[in-house]
Amino acid sequence: MIKIFVTGPPGIGKTTCVYKVFEMLRLYGYRVGGFITREVREGGKRIGFRIIELDEGLEDWLANIHETSRYRIGKYYVFVDKLDSIINSIENKITSYDALIFDEIGPMELLSSKFNTFIQRTLNIPVPTVYTVHHKISNELNKRFNTRYENVLYILTTDNREGMPLIIWKALSKYLQGMQHDMWTRRSR
Repeated sequence: MIKIFVTGPPGIGKTTCVYKVFEMLRLYGYRVGGFITREVREGGKRIGFRIIELDEGLEDWLANIHETSRYRIGKYYVFVDKLDSIINSIENKITSYDALIFDEIGPMELLSSKFNTFIQRTLNIPVPTVYTVHHKISNELNKRFNTRYENVLYILTTDNREGMPLIIWKALSKYLQGMQHDMWTRRSR
């Protein structure tokens, strides 16, 4: 099984990259769970982030500058309860997915103890998974989380970001095709 981590500087295209991977997986009929985080802008200025669950399309604020919360990072109020609610919807059916995508493991998300526990769990289930990782946290991954599966870390740059979704797709599809073969072999016995 493979666990793929994608990191890079802010604004490099980590979310765009993994969303393209999500679209390719869906195009080939794979069931994909997880979430992505999209920035929200008003008048050209970033006002917050929305978290979007990939399977059912559930969506809510992760953080913004207009509402208040007891959690705050920089100018953003972080809504841990809303993140936890999205995690609950994924957690109940996590082993039914062919692949998982989580965007992102970052300072806002790590405020949630449920998120930390959940990510640790995803690292140890036999489902191919892609994670985006905030650049400040990428060096701490091994200290924070443990996995028994193969790990691959890709650093997104302006030179490789166009081709990276295909590279990730190829790595995932190798495992997904092997899983389908194993399921077919078990069923035909």
